[in-house]
Amino acid sequence: MHVAALRAAHNTERLRPVCHTVSTMASHSIQATLAPPAAGLPRFQAVLFRHLLFPVYCRRTSWDRSAAVFHAEGQKVMGLAQSLPPSAFQKRVQIRPLWGIENHSRDWSAEMVLEHLIEVGVRVATAIIELSHGERPGTPLAVPVPGGGRGHAVLQDYAAFLDDYAATLSEDVGDRDSKLTCPHPWFGELTAHRWACLGAFHQALHRRHLEEIVATVVAAVPRS
Repeated sequence: MHVAALRAAHNTERLRPVCHTVSTMASHSIQATLAPPAAGLPRFQAVLFRHLLFPVYCRRTSWDRSAAVFHAEGQKVMGLAQSLPPSAFQKRVQIRPLWGIENHSRDWSAEMVLEHLIEVGVRVATAIIELSHGERPGTPLAVPVPGGGRGHAVLQDYAAFLDDYAATLSEDVGDRDSKLTCPHPWFGELTAHRWACLGAFHQALHRRHLEEIVATVVAAVPRS
């Protein structure tokens, strides 16, 4: 699975319909209380993640370990998403603040989390492969807010994406020790290895994000 095929197989344009899943006055009211997209993390968190937590994670995480974590976290994400019926899977809820999760993401649905993970994962894989072959990535790294609206079809996309990501990194990585870098808006200049670590790190952050969404959705269901 070459990186071009990965991008083609997971054409993220089809993941962004015109309308969000929920467009009620209530959801707009919630969004008005949250920080806008691209606002980033609170300053203390941003500094800690950039200068301590993520660098330490990268020093302790090998290429093979990052791939194993990515897969394991992906399976947990699948299990959480599959635990929800279709209506709950698409239900947007407001969750409490979580470390590493931007404020504007606190009113997402489970569907939106999976859509985001596919979108980011394709871009991360692109950066890894191109850097390992001595090329600066040409794919924009800024990620739009997920649109939702496709329901459980996103589950099938995510399952296929996990397999394709693993195959791409297994077959297409060139020089694992390449010193060429590409900037990330939170973490600065990253080598191919650090982008691989970021893929795993990002999966784990949003697995926690999804756990909180599932718990909130389940808690809102009336008990008989």
